[in-house]
This record gives sequence, C-alpha cells and structure tokens, in this order.
Amino acid sequence: MKPVKDYLKSRETEVDYDSIVDGLMQDPLIEKFILDHDLQHDDVIKSLNVFLTYRDEKNICNKCKGLEFCQLSTVGFTPKLEYNKKYIELTYSRCQYNKFSPAIDNIYAMYVPKKIFNASLDDFDLIGDTRKSINNYVLKFLKDYRKDNFIKGMYITGKYGTGKTYILAILANELAKLGHKVYFAYYPDLARELKSSIGDGSLEDKIASIKEAEILMLDDIGGEYFSEFIRDEVLGPILQHRLLDNKPTFFTSNLGYSDLSKAFRKTDSSLETIASYRIVERIKRMTVEFVLTEMPHIS
Repeated sequence: MKPVKDYLKSRETEVDYDSIVDGLMQDPLIEKFILDHDLQHDDVIKSLNVFLTYRDEKNICNKCKGLEFCQLSTVGFTPKLEYNKKYIELTYSRCQYNKFSPAIDNIYAMYVPKKIFNASLDDFDLIGDTRKSINNYVLKFLKDYRKDNFIKGMYITGKYGTGKTYILAILANELAKLGHKVYFAYYPDLARELKSSIGDGSLEDKIASIKEAEILMLDDIGGEYFSEFIRDEVLGPILQHRLLDNKPTFFTSNLGYSDLSKAFRKTDSSLETIASYRIVERIKRMTVEFVLTEMPHIS
C-alpha cells in the first residue's frame, strides 16, 4: 500500500486528515461501510491506507474490460473491505471476469473423488481465526506462486470433520484453473498401493512421478498402517527430493507435528526415533502448520 503522503501533491505538505476522510466519504461504498460498522473518525484515520488503496483499486476494477487488461497485482481478484473486531483489512475476492474454464484435468487425483474439486474459493468458510489465516495463506499462494518462486505448503491438522480435505480441494481446484498441475492423493491408500507395487516393477516409476509432481497434496498422512519400508524407502526419498527441488507440498492430518513423529516409529529405540525425526523435520521445513479447532459452518 502507498503511504498517505503519496496521495498528496507534495510530500512537504502536512497531512490534512480531515480533508482525506471527507473525500473518502464521497465514495458511496466506503461511506456505507463506515456507517454500517459505526466507525468513528479515529477508526478511519488509523486505517487510511486501507481505505485509500481500496478506493483506488476499486476504481481501476470499475474501468476494467477483462482479465487481459487487469492492472492490479492481484490479477483476477477485486478488493473488499472487511471489519473484524475493530480491525479493518483489505481482502480480495474473484472478480466478474475471473471465470476460468474447467481445468479438472490438471488434477491427478488418487483415491479422492473428483467431485470435491468442484469447490471454489467463493465457498471458503471463514468462520474462526484459523480459517481466516488459512484463507489469507491460500490467497497469497495463488497470487505469488510460480515454479521459480518457491512458497511453503501447508500442514493442516485437526480432528475428523473439520474440513481439512475440503480446504486442500479448494486450493487444488484454484491452482488447476491457473494452469498448475496438482497431484492429490489420499495417503493411506497411496501407501498401500506403493507397497503392493514392489512385486510388479512399477514402484520406482510411481515414486518418480510423485517426486516430480509440480504441486503435491497428501491427505491424511499419519493415518496409514505403519510400514518401515514406506517411511524409509518411499516417503523419505520423496520428501527429500521435493525439499531440495523447492516443490510445494501440502498435507492434512489428524496429528500435529509431534504426534506425527510418534506415528512414524514402531518402537522408542534410537534408530526408530531418528528415522521418524528425519521425516517430520523435512515436513516442517516444507510447510506452515495450521491447527483447525472449529468445525466448518453449515448453512
């Protein structure tokens, strides 16, 4: 956002906050937002940069003729004002021209029904602070991710029914619409398939495809039947390759980092502890952890 003084003709001019606020009140949408939330003069002053940026970007959007003409850094998304516990923030939602054609073929789904990828960012449940944080991270990832600009994935943990898989499905669908390739697998079933592939000669090819996937999403890691072979000869090399190659990887789990470490060891021996530690440390280096405690809102 530009500093307030950038909106003045001269940086030497003392900021006339009253005049700026009066100017903002000439905008019907900003005026409505201020009145709806009973904001006081000081509340507006504290968030001047937010209001000024919103006004400028909204005016740009109003003159836009299509995605190819978009002049915002958040291409395809239009600004919105939100009020949360006396905190005013600028968020973004899909604009009228952001109507991508179906891109389900960009998602390689294993043991996951493709119908869940019909969800879009507009369906994102914003009930609860963690979901809002996840939403912000998703928006940032969609805006900033490129193959040459690595951004950490997410490790979303929480009890059954908190909507972890659905959140990743939304992100996968949005990435697919942008032309990115996503490998999305229900990890317990994937682990079983990989273990059964040892005898038919296809294991190495399957591991290679997972290693090289542009974006990898593993649903319910830690929920599989424990296997030293899968941990040490399959998952470990996959994670190490993706970590070194800066390939985004996302996970959901019922277990936090510390409990996941316990799930990845058969005994408490030093060798098992070290092997488990290596797996979890790789995951930590690849992701940002989000702990979901709220159940999704059902309308």
